[in-house]
Amino acid sequence: MSDLHQVSCSNSPVIVLLAEDHALVRDGLKLMISTLFADVEFLEADDAASLIRAMRHTPAPHLALVDLNMPGMDRGEALQEILSKNLQIPAMVVSALSSPDLVRRCLNLPSVRAFVSKNTPASAMKAAIRECMAGGQPGFVESGSEKAAAPRKLSPRLDEILGMLRIGMTNKAIAEKIQISEGTVKNYTSELFKLLNVTNRTQAARFDEELR
Repeated sequence: MSDLHQVSCSNSPVIVLLAEDHALVRDGLKLMISTLFADVEFLEADDAASLIRAMRHTPAPHLALVDLNMPGMDRGEALQEILSKNLQIPAMVVSALSSPDLVRRCLNLPSVRAFVSKNTPASAMKAAIRECMAGGQPGFVESGSEKAAAPRKLSPRLDEILGMLRIGMTNKAIAEKIQISEGTVKNYTSELFKLLNVTNRTQAARFDEELR
């Protein structure tokens, strides 16, 4: 049975947690979400500390919309710790930051069902909320009504090579470091470029610049 069906059968309000440090944005989200449910209760947070408190609310929120850039969130670094203590609460990350690396890291967290770019129109946001509440996993939702596929996870070897690209190591240096041929390094970097949707070493090295 879906989360939304359970809520509707219980005659209880849908509880939505809005974690966003701009009051104007929270008010806009309230107006939008109020059109989706006949009875909805909002919990609000404007920093990491208030998000942690709101997560402990009884009864628990049915869905949490979380901005990564609030005070105390360390540009998303605190998200994993906060959500890991509240795995029963489905979460949607709503962020102006949307590099593929960041999206991947967020969607890899167990309770995150969607990553929604702040460039996304209201219609796509509403669709993502409905899908999350029905137990679905919209994944990465960006501008327009279409949903983009979640970025693919890098293998440990590709992640290792990406780290060496970031510190400026040449193919020869990488080959010597991990004891493989330069040709194999070139094959790995070509695969890496395809996965990251970049065309050169510089772009790959700067891939998660938004996080830094």
